[in-house]
Amino acid sequence: MINLSSMRSRNRRTHIISIPILAISILLATIFIASCGDEGDTPEDTTGMTDVLQPTTTPSETPSPPPADELPPAEEVVEEPGVSFKDDIQPILAERCAVPGCHVAGHFTGLDLSKYDAFKKGGNRGPGFVAGDGKGSLVVEFIDGGGMPPGGPPLDGDQIQLFIDWIDEGAENN
Repeated sequence: MINLSSMRSRNRRTHIISIPILAISILLATIFIASCGDEGDTPEDTTGMTDVLQPTTTPSETPSPPPADELPPAEEVVEEPGVSFKDDIQPILAERCAVPGCHVAGHFTGLDLSKYDAFKKGGNRGPGFVAGDGKGSLVVEFIDGGGMPPGGPPLDGDQIQLFIDWIDEGAENN
């Protein structure tokens, strides 16, 4: 049989222990909630988000670019030449023109195509090319219908166009 008096005393002890634990729990919860509150929120802000979590713009607001007069000046774009003397022109000259018996130092035409400076200087008929005037340059005149190189197949259209483009781009030693 159950002793009622022992049950009542056990319930009282449980209540005595539970009350301080409950009071401490409520105190800690209150401190926690107070420290996580939304201080500084205005009545218009009803999202309940803290300042850290709130987005800086709404999806309907997109930042507008600054006016053109406030933009920093654009950097100059320096365009690299499309045709290189070293990579495109010199290999053609070395294979087809600056070979023994043709346009090398001491040739009867005076036009040495083995080096850039000699090519630029030209020969008995004048400079080999005039920078900026591809179609009007002496070298293009001779390789495009002038019978150069003699004794072999003529340069193809793409090779001739490389010379024209290189000279039109300024005929740099690059």
